[in-house]
Amino acid sequence: MARVLGVLRYIVMEFGALIVFWVALYFFGIKPAIAATIAFILFDALYRWRAKIAATRIYVLTSTLAVAFGAIDLYAANPFMIKYEAVITNTVTGIFFVLGARGEKSMLQEMAERRQQFPDRPDVRYFFRLFTLFWASYFFIKAALYLWLGLILPLERALALRMVIGNASLAAMLALSFLGGRRLFFLCRWLGLLPKVELAEAT
Repeated sequence: MARVLGVLRYIVMEFGALIVFWVALYFFGIKPAIAATIAFILFDALYRWRAKIAATRIYVLTSTLAVAFGAIDLYAANPFMIKYEAVITNTVTGIFFVLGARGEKSMLQEMAERRQQFPDRPDVRYFFRLFTLFWASYFFIKAALYLWLGLILPLERALALRMVIGNASLAAMLALSFLGGRRLFFLCRWLGLLPKVELAEAT
């Protein structure tokens, strides 16, 4: 139970702005959702500042995207934008993840180290960089798929399929990230995708 609560707290800390946006959007509409998201970001930033909690790149990303999604939804008053808004948002998210793979530590490594410590080794850093790019690829593929659905299907059917595919694939990616990360690391090592380290260093 403690582990589950820890994961839930972690999700709220890193993805709170997006959660507030989507919940408020579902129950109250776009304008209250934007107002609630901005208010949450301001209060959360104040809390982090007073508690001296550093903002990770994934936190900055999700907060920025929550506001950006709201702006796009406000603009999406015509069927053309409604049909292709998910293409835009997934493409932008993919670009953020590509940029997040840069630096000494990738965006996902920074995020993971908020929950637990990992050995400071080249193979660990390279794995997280690959995994960040894997997430970027997921968003680019989803954007391409949504573009194709928007071109070949009527609006209502495209939106319905988009919801099913988006929710199911995102749940699978999150499950893979939180439950299968260790197995993926050893699979990448077995496939020779990671830099080799000395045996004593790797244990």
